[in-house]
Amino acid sequence: MTRILITGGSSGIGLALTRRALARGWQVSWISLDPAEINAAQGALKVEFPEAEIDALCADLTEADAIGRIIQWVKKTEAPDILVNNAGIGFFGASAQLDPAREQAMIALNISALHAMTRAFIPLMEKKGGTIANIASNSAFQPVPFMAVYAATKAFVRHYSLALDRELKEAGSRVRVMTVCPAAVKDTPFKGAAGMDGLRTFDSFTSTTADEVARDVIRGLDGRKRFVVSGAKMRAVYVLTKLAPAGLVQAIVRREVERV
Repeated sequence: MTRILITGGSSGIGLALTRRALARGWQVSWISLDPAEINAAQGALKVEFPEAEIDALCADLTEADAIGRIIQWVKKTEAPDILVNNAGIGFFGASAQLDPAREQAMIALNISALHAMTRAFIPLMEKKGGTIANIASNSAFQPVPFMAVYAATKAFVRHYSLALDRELKEAGSRVRVMTVCPAAVKDTPFKGAAGMDGLRTFDSFTSTTADEVARDVIRGLDGRKRFVVSGAKMRAVYVLTKLAPAGLVQAIVRREVERV
């Protein structure tokens, strides 16, 4: 049976991916922050998938002892075939005016925790092989005004994951890294938590849903892809951003983060 471990699995993209994994008969485990959210999500899934048992560890990935706790927890059972580093946060606003603690929180979770999880699980997964799927964003393709730090953290995820996958391939590792770049996801708690309610990007023709992203993640895993841009429309836009002048791309991106 395929074993998949998802950080941030109890909501948003993680929860949508859980549903698709359970529909395939996979064994799902979560690492999530909010115990009430974990319990509510487990209860809802038990109705949909009565035979499913979802193991969950409540943990703050940014705490100093988190990775050690997670590794000990995983070793009690079996290493996953798939690790999805999905947990992340974002905050909207001018960087010079945002609370610096919020910017540091984005860096701690989106970069440092993802990096630590990835490094910890490579040796753990090496024996039987597997895939680490790191969730980046379409904001990784270019700078995003008023989401300067968030976009920069996702650019890190994209560049780090692609480079690491190449290094592992050349080393003959049995572990692969898949980079996933979704468009703005309009049906998750992210936009409210990030202070992005009412932004044009969530009503854009390129916006997507959590289930569509989950579908593309599964397709990427099935196809052994190393890079996934989620959504056909977003893939077309990605190509255009590589061809268009940087100034034009910046103007379009700036418009996307306006309130409507």
